[in-house]
Amino acid sequence: MLPELHKLISLQEVDLEIRGLLHIQHELPQTMRELEAQLAELLASAAEKQQELEETKKQHRQLEQEMAMLDEGITRSRQRLMEIKDNIEYKAMLKEIAFKEDRKDQKETEILEIIEQVEALTTELAALQEEIDTRQAHLKKLRAEVEAELAEQEAKITVLQTQRLEIQQNIPTSLLKRYDFIREKRQGIAVAEVRQGVCQACHMNLPPQKFIELQMDLELMTCPHCQRIIYFVPQEENSSANPAEAA
Repeated sequence: MLPELHKLISLQEVDLEIRGLLHIQHELPQTMRELEAQLAELLASAAEKQQELEETKKQHRQLEQEMAMLDEGITRSRQRLMEIKDNIEYKAMLKEIAFKEDRKDQKETEILEIIEQVEALTTELAALQEEIDTRQAHLKKLRAEVEAELAEQEAKITVLQTQRLEIQQNIPTSLLKRYDFIREKRQGIAVAEVRQGVCQACHMNLPPQKFIELQMDLELMTCPHCQRIIYFVPQEENSSANPAEAA
């Protein structure tokens, strides 16, 4: 294999490792952001439930006050009833007391319904808070893990970048520029192995004559379909140099 081709393969192996680590660095914070968004939704829902609970409790207090006023009114009316001598006025007072007692029954029913609402909202809010506490604990743990993982990935990238500099120093500038150009245009894959006449990056067949020339290993060649730099490894060599395939 041509020396410069061997260096390009080594360079691509390093670049692919860096690319993979950068992908991890991107995905980890994205996962965190998704979890934080979910937690924010739960917190907003809990805040709404809390506000609804406070409003319902306020209604309960108002109904209790109205009940107290009705009780007081009924008591005064009954006391007044004892003093009335006129039959017509007496009947009118009885009707008034009956009306107030009916209102009191309605208020009692409303109060019972409000109490049920308060209990239901309290239960829902407690369940939400429990889920929030669980999510927050999980997020805190995950954040520590992500930060540790990011630091580890950054350290690996630093080492790989040093290796990359060492490798590229031994590659002609024009060839390096050509490699970087292809890599940027072809999803990070600039060098591809050819097996049985098929480019392992674009999965297209090479013309027979071109494949024969490639096996002669006399010059750098490119795939006529995807324009990547291509190479052939004789089967008996069982070479481990094999850049990741890309479509």
